[in-house]
Amino acid sequence: MQNNNGKQVEIGKSLHEARVAKGMSIDDIQKITKIQKHYLEAIEQGNFAELPGDFYVRAFIKQFADTVGVNGIELLNEHDDSLPDTQSEEYADEVSKDDVNTRVASRSREQRKDSFRKVIPTIGIIVAILVVVCGIWAVVVHTNSSSQTSISSSSVSVTGSSESSSSSSKKADDKKKDDKKSTEGKTTIKEVSATKYNVTGQKENTVTLKATGRAWSSIMADNNTLFQGSQNSGDKKDVKLPANTKSVNISLGNTQGAKILVNGTELKYDKNTPLTTQITLEFSK
Repeated sequence: MQNNNGKQVEIGKSLHEARVAKGMSIDDIQKITKIQKHYLEAIEQGNFAELPGDFYVRAFIKQFADTVGVNGIELLNEHDDSLPDTQSEEYADEVSKDDVNTRVASRSREQRKDSFRKVIPTIGIIVAILVVVCGIWAVVVHTNSSSQTSISSSSVSVTGSSESSSSSSKKADDKKKDDKKSTEGKTTIKEVSATKYNVTGQKENTVTLKATGRAWSSIMADNNTLFQGSQNSGDKKDVKLPANTKSVNISLGNTQGAKILVNGTELKYDKNTPLTTQITLEFSK
């Protein structure tokens, strides 16, 4: 990071004045950006050395600026010489990883689309064959069922009918119990939007962060911070959520370098997003 404290203080002062003009507090900015309060305070004071690394300085400043109504891109360009060098080894390594991952992901999506287009005719033929087979099977079953019903109706007594009804009822109850047991204890994750998910099925929940590269992250449960910090590739952090947690906000400083698991189930979020992103989990039983 370049040693230009005067200009860093100038950046922090302009963001402070913009925040005050908006009538917003540091806590308001934290809730919106999910950036921890002491990092926001360090930016306003021009003390960029307190941030988790050179790689995050520009990203955090831009989020802060956009939130208080300042054009983040223009602010970064205006003070470019006082901010970390975008050609530094750390920054270049991270951006190169992102570019490669993005290109690979794009090619994979196109290949999947081409493969799907090629198999559509085959799928149509298979579906048509299945429809015909099912139709024939239904006719045969209906015919056999009618014959057996005609024969058995003349010999079945009232007592026999009662026992059969009781047996059918018991089987139905047993099936309901089995279905209920099979669904209990399973975590279901439903995507609401690109950054918001509904989670159901567990009374106690654990969020796990796995780092596949250098990544900064934080976890807030109902606006209370449970974890924040940097992770290196291979690091794993399990965060047990308090009972009756309703909402969890996860901030990622490098979406390509992190995996999120909820009760052991991986969250399939879009990793082709900006380097920093926020993900919201809404919990219900």
